[in-house]
Amino acid sequence: MRITALGLVVLLATASTAVLGSPETEATYSRYHQAIEAARLCRDLTFDQGDIDRMAGVIHAKIGHDIGAKRLSLLTQAQRDAAALVESQGCEGGEVEALLGLYDAELAPVVN
Repeated sequence: MRITALGLVVLLATASTAVLGSPETEATYSRYHQAIEAARLCRDLTFDQGDIDRMAGVIHAKIGHDIGAKRLSLLTQAQRDAAALVESQGCEGGEVEALLGLYDAELAPVVN
Protein backbone atom coordinates (compact mmCIF):
# COMPACT_ATOMS: atom_id res chain seq x y z
CA MET A 1 0.00 0.00 0.00
CA ARG A 2 1.41 3.36 -0.99
CA ILE A 3 0.56 6.51 0.95
CA THR A 4 1.08 9.86 -0.73
CA ALA A 5 2.60 12.80 1.14
CA LEU A 6 -0.77 14.57 1.21
CA GLY A 7 -2.47 11.42 2.48
CA LEU A 8 0.09 11.11 5.26
CA VAL A 9 -0.43 14.74 6.29
CA VAL A 10 -4.20 14.24 6.41
CA LEU A 11 -3.80 11.02 8.40
CA LEU A 12 -1.45 12.62 10.93
CA ALA A 13 -3.63 15.72 11.28
CA THR A 14 -6.71 13.60 11.91
CA ALA A 15 -4.93 11.43 14.47
CA SER A 16 -3.42 14.45 16.20
CA THR A 17 -6.77 16.18 16.49
CA ALA A 18 -8.35 13.10 18.02
CA VAL A 19 -5.62 12.61 20.61
CA LEU A 20 -4.12 16.03 21.28
CA GLY A 21 -7.20 18.24 21.14
CA SER A 22 -8.84 16.96 24.31
CA PRO A 23 -9.94 19.78 26.64
CA GLU A 24 -9.32 17.53 29.64
CA THR A 25 -5.76 16.85 28.52
CA GLU A 26 -5.11 20.55 27.98
CA ALA A 27 -6.60 21.40 31.40
CA THR A 28 -4.42 18.79 33.13
CA TYR A 29 -1.32 20.00 31.30
CA SER A 30 -2.08 23.60 32.26
CA ARG A 31 -2.80 22.71 35.89
CA TYR A 32 0.58 21.06 36.34
CA HIS A 33 2.34 24.07 34.85
CA GLN A 34 0.36 26.38 37.12
CA ALA A 35 1.57 24.27 40.04
CA ILE A 36 5.19 24.62 38.93
CA GLU A 37 4.84 28.39 38.57
CA ALA A 38 3.12 28.75 41.94
CA ALA A 39 5.94 26.80 43.60
CA ARG A 40 8.53 28.90 41.81
CA LEU A 41 6.91 32.16 42.91
CA CYS A 42 5.86 31.22 46.44
CA ARG A 43 8.97 29.29 47.39
CA ASP A 44 11.54 31.21 45.36
CA LEU A 45 12.55 28.02 43.55
CA THR A 46 14.73 27.73 40.49
CA PHE A 47 14.80 24.70 38.24
CA ASP A 48 17.68 23.42 36.14
CA GLN A 49 17.17 21.65 32.83
CA GLY A 50 17.23 18.23 34.51
CA ASP A 51 14.44 19.30 36.89
CA ILE A 52 12.39 20.63 33.98
CA ASP A 53 12.89 17.42 32.01
CA ARG A 54 11.89 15.21 34.95
CA MET A 55 8.79 17.31 35.70
CA ALA A 56 7.87 17.16 32.00
CA GLY A 57 8.14 13.37 32.24
CA VAL A 58 5.66 13.33 35.13
CA ILE A 59 3.25 15.60 33.24
CA HIS A 60 3.48 13.59 30.03
CA ALA A 61 2.85 10.37 31.96
CA LYS A 62 -0.31 11.93 33.43
CA ILE A 63 -1.68 13.08 30.09
CA GLY A 64 -0.53 10.00 28.22
CA HIS A 65 1.22 11.78 25.35
CA ASP A 66 2.66 15.05 24.12
CA ILE A 67 0.26 17.99 24.08
CA GLY A 68 1.21 18.97 20.54
CA ALA A 69 1.35 22.37 18.92
CA LYS A 70 -0.54 24.14 21.71
CA ARG A 71 2.16 23.27 24.25
CA LEU A 72 3.86 26.67 24.35
CA SER A 73 0.67 28.72 24.43
CA LEU A 74 -0.83 26.53 27.18
CA LEU A 75 2.39 26.71 29.21
CA THR A 76 2.71 30.51 29.00
CA GLN A 77 -0.99 31.00 29.80
CA ALA A 78 -0.65 28.66 32.79
CA GLN A 79 2.31 30.68 34.06
CA ARG A 80 0.35 33.93 33.68
CA ASP A 81 -2.69 32.44 35.42
CA ALA A 82 -0.59 31.18 38.34
CA ALA A 83 1.18 34.53 38.68
CA ALA A 84 -2.19 36.32 38.72
CA LEU A 85 -3.48 33.94 41.40
CA VAL A 86 -0.40 34.46 43.56
CA GLU A 87 -0.68 38.22 43.13
CA SER A 88 -4.39 38.31 43.98
CA GLN A 89 -4.56 35.63 46.71
CA GLY A 90 -1.04 35.43 48.04
CA CYS A 91 0.66 32.10 48.61
CA GLU A 92 -1.83 31.12 51.31
CA GLY A 93 -4.90 31.53 49.09
CA GLY A 94 -7.02 28.44 48.61
CA GLU A 95 -6.39 27.99 44.88
CA VAL A 96 -2.67 28.65 45.29
CA GLU A 97 -2.47 26.18 48.17
CA ALA A 98 -4.14 23.57 45.98
CA LEU A 99 -1.54 24.18 43.26
CA LEU A 100 1.27 23.92 45.81
CA GLY A 101 -0.24 20.67 47.07
CA LEU A 102 -0.21 19.28 43.52
CA TYR A 103 3.42 20.37 43.13
CA ASP A 104 4.40 18.79 46.47
CA ALA A 105 2.62 15.51 45.80
CA GLU A 106 3.58 14.86 42.21
CA LEU A 107 6.36 17.13 40.99
CA ALA A 108 8.62 17.93 43.96
CA PRO A 109 9.68 14.27 44.35
CA VAL A 110 11.45 14.39 40.95
CA VAL A 111 13.20 17.72 41.53
CA ASN A 112 16.75 17.59 42.88
